[in-house]
This record gives sequence, C-alpha cells and structure tokens, in this order.
Amino acid sequence: MAIRGARRMRRFTRALAAHVWQCLVAAGSVQVAGEAARADARLLDAPPPGHPERLRPDLPLSALERALLKELDPAG
Repeated sequence: MAIRGARRMRRFTRALAAHVWQCLVAAGSVQVAGEAARADARLLDAPPPGHPERLRPDLPLSALERALLKELDPAG
C-alpha cells in the first residue's frame, strides 16, 4: 500500500513539474516577444492622425499640465 501511494505521489509530482515548466516557457516567450517588440518600437512625438487626444501647440499649458511636465521632465 505504501509503494502504491509513493508511485502516485511521484507521478503527480512529475505531472505538476511538467505543467509548471510549460507555464514558465510560456511566460518566458511572452517576455522575449515583449522585449523584441519594444526594441522595434519607435518613439512618437504626437498621437497618430485622427486620435481623440490631439496636441494643440497653439494653446498654452494649464497649471496642472505644467506641474506634470515639470515632474516628468525637470529639464522641460
């Protein structure tokens, strides 16, 4: 009886290890794909055409926007 339980436990442990390994492989492939996409991404100066958040260089920044800009870019 003890040997039968040990075999079940060994089988369960191997199956669990296989599933954990597959999860780690999937997580790693997502990470690598994200890094590759980030390396190919180009920086944007403005939202794409037709985007609802258009840049308006003709309007001055509000006090909140100036504070946020100063917080994000001390040189700006």
